[in-house]
Amino acid sequence: MPEGRQVQQMFSAIAGRYDVLNHVLSGGVDFWWWWRMARASGAGPGMRFLDVAAGTGDSSLALARRGADVVSTDFTHAMLRLGPAKFRRKGLSDRIWASSDADAQALPFRDASFDGLTICYGIRNVEDRALAYGEFLRVLRPGGRLTILEFSTPVFPGLKAFYDWYSLRVLPRIGAWISGDGSAYTYLPESIRGFPDQRSLAAELESAGFREVRWTNLTGGIVALHLGIK
Repeated sequence: MPEGRQVQQMFSAIAGRYDVLNHVLSGGVDFWWWWRMARASGAGPGMRFLDVAAGTGDSSLALARRGADVVSTDFTHAMLRLGPAKFRRKGLSDRIWASSDADAQALPFRDASFDGLTICYGIRNVEDRALAYGEFLRVLRPGGRLTILEFSTPVFPGLKAFYDWYSLRVLPRIGAWISGDGSAYTYLPESIRGFPDQRSLAAELESAGFREVRWTNLTGGIVALHLGIK
């Protein structure tokens, strides 16, 4: 996997086209995935959430729509700075704060300061996941919930074969055409193929100290929601 700075540079290069690419490459299913993530997170009025690797803020918006107050942060400033204008357009800027750039492995927040923590399509890019899990536990309050939305392993043989073909052959070409930079969309399928499957990721979370770990497959396991309690 590329080092953190290389990942940062890749996502900086495509930041301006990132939302369009997400919608096109997922066929619009990403909106439903955001909604499922926010519902599973338990976000609601009076709750304070940290959204790690928030990118341009779609995940933060999904949480805020459920009434939560959200600190939206990302390792890549070029992505993070696009969020506030989006939050204003959606009428939710009073519920979302775009924080300074933050590395999941060294979060700049106090202990036990959040009711929930979400990370969507970001844990796959973290160099030391065990270190990040320790940080997640540190900033969550007792009983706080971690929600991970991440690309995963399709559970149906036919779907897996199609997805492998799409992600390896089609996705990089479309990504390069729309973004003008093919490196991120060559890296994406490679990083997915090297990432733990659902059961293995759950085992990592349990080893880190999370309780009641479980997962739900979405769209046949193309993505999965993992939940754990501090």
